This record gives sequence, structure tokens and C-alpha cells, in this order.
Amino acid sequence: MRDRKLGALVAGALLACACALAAGCGPRGGPGAGGSPGPTGTVTPVPVHVHGFGTKDNPSVLTGTKKGRRIYVIRSTSFEGDSAGGADGSAVLQETHITFVDRSGAVTIAEAPKATVKQRDKSVLMTGGVHARTADGAVLTCDTLRYDAGTERFRGEGHVVVTGPNGDQLGGDHLDGDVRLRDARVTSGSRT
Repeated sequence: MRDRKLGALVAGALLACACALAAGCGPRGGPGAGGSPGPTGTVTPVPVHVHGFGTKDNPSVLTGTKKGRRIYVIRSTSFEGDSAGGADGSAVLQETHITFVDRSGAVTIAEAPKATVKQRDKSVLMTGGVHARTADGAVLTCDTLRYDAGTERFRGEGHVVVTGPNGDQLGGDHLDGDVRLRDARVTSGSRT
């Protein structure tokens, strides 16, 4: 309980600092420096580097949304992220357990040793060997899996195997599929 309170306190402090810096409070412009902008009249984003730690029983949690709808929830034992202001941030998460949610509310749960999330497009790249299971019971394994938040589709690479709920298997080098793996294509050879 103490760790959660401390984590919330640290997160609140970082958010307050980020808001103050974004508002121009400080030595280079804004109200904290007499109200005049810097030499070019623009505010330079301040880089922020954040570390977070959790455990298997009490993980760090990151939620991705699209137009107010939850599209994924990532639970991890640790994360490290950078943001240079705007939408160019990224985070690397360790020992990830990700719940992807499609437009209908159907869920696919994927696990991998590592995941990288990009702030700009909310994409998630899972690496180190991925294992995923849909609510219908289909199973996907592959070396890497990329979730594209814009299309809400998966792209898998390397040693791709999809096993349907009935036990039928598809194997290949590449996967392009929806979150439910109902509309999925598995191919071999070079990607065109």
C-alpha cells in the first residue's frame, strides 16, 4: 500500500512539474520570467525521462485509448519512458501482459518479455517471443508482434503459428490479422 501511495505521489509531482513547464513557468519565458517569451518567441519542450517499477502481483499499468475507448491495457514489472514534449514519446516495458480490446469489446491477451509503446501513434511492438490467446480460444505465437492502433490490427513476424479453437494450425513467417484473429492471413517468404 505504501508503494502505491509513493508511486501516486511521484506521478503527481511529475505531472505538476510537466504542467508548470508546459505553461511557461520557469527561467525561460512565461510568468516565472517576467512574462516575456524566449529569444525566438517559442517555448522549447523539456525532455522528461521516467522510470516505473511494479511486480507480478502489483504491476505498473499503462492504458491506451482511442476516441475515449480503451484499446489496450499493458501490465508490466517495469517501464522506462522518454518524452520530449508533444507526441514524440516512447516507453519500453518489461515482462508485459497486454489486454487488447477490439471495437466490439472482444479481448485478446498477449504476453512477451518486452514491449515498446510509441506515444504518437499508440503502436505497441512486442518482442522476445510472443504468446497470445483470443477470447474464442485461438492461440498465436511469433517472434515479434506489432499492434497498429490506427487500424487496430496485428502484424506478426518470425515463426508465426496460429492455432484455431478447433485445433487447426497455420504456420509461416508473417501475420496480418485483426485483434480477434478471425480475419488473419499467414504468409511465408519475403514480405511484399
